[in-house]
Order: sequence, then C-alpha cells, then structure tokens
Amino acid sequence: MSTTGVMPDAAVSAALERLLPAALVGTERAPGWRAALSAAPAPLNRLMAALAATPDEDAAVLLRAAGVLALAARIGADGLALPAEADAPPARPERRPALADPSSRAVVETLLQDDWPLGLRHAMLRRLAERGWRLPAALLPQALELAQREPALRAAVGAVIGERGAWLIRQQPRWRQLGEAPAQPTEADWTDGAPTARLAFLRHARTQDPAAARARLEAELGQLAAAERAQLVEALAVGLSMADEPLLMRLLQRDRGGEVRAVAARLLQRLPDSAQAGWLAAQWDALLKSESAWLGLKRRWTIEPPAAEGADWKAHGLDLQRPRHDGLGERGWWLYQLVRLTPLSFWTTRTGLTPADLMAWAKGTDWKDALRRGWFEAAQALPDDPAALAPVEVEWLLAVLGRDARGASVSEQAALRRRLPPAQRTALWRARLAGDPVEVAGEIVLVCEQAALAGVPDPAGSVLDAAFLAELGAVLEAQWSALCAGQLDDRRCNDWLGRAPALLAWLPADVPGWVEALPEPVNPTDAAVSWAQQQRTTLHARLQRIAALRRALEALPAAPAC
Repeated sequence: MSTTGVMPDAAVSAALERLLPAALVGTERAPGWRAALSAAPAPLNRLMAALAATPDEDAAVLLRAAGVLALAARIGADGLALPAEADAPPARPERRPALADPSSRAVVETLLQDDWPLGLRHAMLRRLAERGWRLPAALLPQALELAQREPALRAAVGAVIGERGAWLIRQQPRWRQLGEAPAQPTEADWTDGAPTARLAFLRHARTQDPAAARARLEAELGQLAAAERAQLVEALAVGLSMADEPLLMRLLQRDRGGEVRAVAARLLQRLPDSAQAGWLAAQWDALLKSESAWLGLKRRWTIEPPAAEGADWKAHGLDLQRPRHDGLGERGWWLYQLVRLTPLSFWTTRTGLTPADLMAWAKGTDWKDALRRGWFEAAQALPDDPAALAPVEVEWLLAVLGRDARGASVSEQAALRRRLPPAQRTALWRARLAGDPVEVAGEIVLVCEQAALAGVPDPAGSVLDAAFLAELGAVLEAQWSALCAGQLDDRRCNDWLGRAPALLAWLPADVPGWVEALPEPVNPTDAAVSWAQQQRTTLHARLQRIAALRRALEALPAAPAC
C-alpha cells in the first residue's frame, strides 16, 4: 500500500519561523535552536534531525536547514508530497545527454533564473531541443517551476526535461499537467498518464475511431474534475460530427461545470444541423424580421430583443444573471446571449448579407453593442486551425476584427487573429504598421505567445512570413534608432520600453545584427539625467543583452549521440 508524507505549507512556514530568532540574533544567543530542527514535521523530520546532529559550525547548519525548508516551500504550494522509496520506481534511462558545457549552461541558467521575456526563454528551450540536449538534473526544479508559472512554455519545457524530469513530474502532483504530450500515445497514457498525455491520447483516438473515443470519454466523465472534463470534452473538436450531438447536448444541459457547458456550447455552434442550432433558429423567427424595400428589390431587416426571459433558456446555455455593472440593459443582455450562441453561418444564410454588411446593418439598429459583442464571442467558437475555416468564416473574422472590435481585449483580438490564414492576418498588421507600430508589436507578441501555448514549435515562424518580417524589421530599426537618438516623445518611449524587448525575443535569430548597431542613447546637454533618458538607456541595454543571448543560443553546439 502506498504511503505518502505530506508537509502542508503552514508547517513549512512554522519550521522556518522557529529558525528566525537564531538567524537574527545569532546562534549563540538562541539556545535550543538545533532541537527545534528535530521537531520538523514529516517527511523532512529525519533529514532535519540528521542536520541537527552534525558537528559542523552552527552557522553552516542553520543555513543548510533554512535552505532545505525554503526548497520545500518552493516545491509544494499544495504541500510537499514524497512517496516512500518502495513506491517510486526509478527514472527510465535517458535518451539525450545533459548539457554540460560551462558557457552554454551559464546562458541557460541565466534565462531560467532572471526576469527575461517569454519569447527568449522559449527560444532557449527550443534551441536545446533542436541541438539534441536535455536540461541538467540540477536545473529541472527551476524549469518545472517556470513551466508552472508560464503555461505557454510547458510544451517547450516538456521537450527538454528528459526521463529524470518526467520522473519528478510523477512525484509531485502540482506538476502533473507539465508532462510532454507523447508523439505516439499509448493505452498506458490514457490509463495512467498525466492530463497532457490523456488529452494527447484522446485526440489521437478521435482521428482513428471517433465513436470509440467518444464512448471512452463518456465512461470516465463522472470520475473527472471539472477542469479535466472541460479539457477532454474540447478534444471532441477532432472529428466532430452529428454523432457527438447527444453527448454535447447532455453536457450543455446537465453538467455542473460552467467551463464544461461553455465548451459544449462552442462545439455545438460548429454543428449547424444540431437540435441546439434548430432551437436558436426558432428563437430568431420571432425576433429577426424582414420586409420588402426599394420596390421589392431589397429586403430590410429589423431585430427586436426578447420581451421576457424564456423558461428553457438556461438549458440551452444562456447566462440568465446579468452582471451588475454590465453596460447592456436587460433586454440587450438577453439579445447578446442569443447572438453569442448562434452559429455565424446562420446570419449570412438567413439574411443573404455578407459579414461586413451585417456589421454595417447592426450599426443602424438600437442594439448594435449587443449584436457586435455577440458576434465577436461567436467568432471565438470557430476552429483554431485556419485551414479548417470556410471562406465565409474568414470573412466573419475580418469583420469582427474591424474598427468596431475595440471593446474586446487585446488578447481576445489576438486569439482571433491567430485563427486567420497568414495572408489575411499579415494584411491587417501591414495596414497598421506605419501608423501604430507599438500596437502591432504588442499584437505580434500576443499571437506568438498563444501559438506557443498551443504547442507550436516555432511560434514566430508560424506568425511572420519573410516579406512582412523585412517590413517589420525596417520599421523597428527606424523606430528604435529614433528612440535612442531622443527623437520620440516620452509616451512612445515608455510604450517601447515594454514592447521592444518582448518582440525582439520572438524575432528570428538573424535580427540581432541591426539591434547591435543601434546608436548609444544621446546624453542630455545639462547635468541632470531626464526620466526619458534613463528609460532610453535602460531599453538600449536590455535590447543589447537580449541580442547577445540570442547569439549565444545560436552558437550552442550539437549534442553527441547517446
């Protein structure tokens, strides 16, 4: 039978507090502090007792004990769980060598420890994987903690932790979602794997036999936590068909998890022949009307929100409780709820209007905010893969990402831009690059981060084509040179302070050349250094450091064959 010792966070904190007086006033003035070490709770009590019994100097023992407790606190936000030795099989043999070169290891340690842009850390992890290395064992806790904080790095971390890292993940419950998705999932991944492996197995199973994979999922849903239910239900997007409708309708109407119901609703939006789509169409029969205009040559459409709440709305995924500070009135809230759940194809089919025409039509109604907000959220239910989009769905994405998308957050807009085919996405950026390069830079960073979150190995390569990258580089070089020369105002200087390092970290490795050639910031003529000058100096140094680290990563040697 498995035995596990658990030290709660409170116990770690209490043990550290008992050492505090000796650390503040000196070990010679705090008698009994060694005895306090032996009082540490399991599973560290034996280790701490051994430390207390060592004949080494008090100061050295105190520092070692504090280090052990600090590491315990860092490892376990939910508690440090250590399985008994007999319950923990050893790690499998490594398939890649550990990075050992001192200079290369120093670069990796720097990027794991300090506050660097996410794109630079992703580049480091990707370069390690490309050159055939794994992380040294001593750096694994740092890498796993980083992946815990930054979900967009989890796939990249998983590719370089090796068998020892996979073993560590199995020992610590809070790291279980960090495992790398297996390239060829097996039955064992489904029965005993981490959530990442189970999801990979289910997606693979859907490509082979969608019905069998769905039946497997149904058999386990009742035993899963809401977060994992939502994640696995979303895997039904692979091979989605009308055969999945009964399960999705049941989840929409009965599942207790709000995110599970939301996932089911999004998938049902991709099934225009579903009962859910039919129910929504019936609602619109009473709300969306047309009449002849221009001597019968055109149709004029009018829309009227519901006058009262429907008894069956909740069963079809509508949120009945309007947030207190929401800008929509009650009827506008009801209308928005119906719009966000309705497939976008319904509107073009029912009205014969293009998405751009519908956006213009909405502007002339009393309910433009409810309509546009609902269409934007309905667009979020479209497939993530640009290749899976129908032409009218691409038109919808371009329409909702127009000028009237300003109410949506930048990250929500970036998520939709990532769904666009590369040509259309690049056209949107190209049209705005000269006028607002800072904003375009921020969007590129967000789209790269979302691509990394989706597990794309080369996020920037999937986002930026060569022609646009050349245009972007020319604009950035001019902007950043002007900034260093003091030719940009304080607002633009401050904007670039955050955006420039984050963007440079994602750009291809051949960019550092012109970054290294950026002029030193101009010194002010008077003795006082202005705030703007300090910012320019800080930014210049940051960009040079990132460029140097990128060059160091490019120089990483290939690993020898194991």
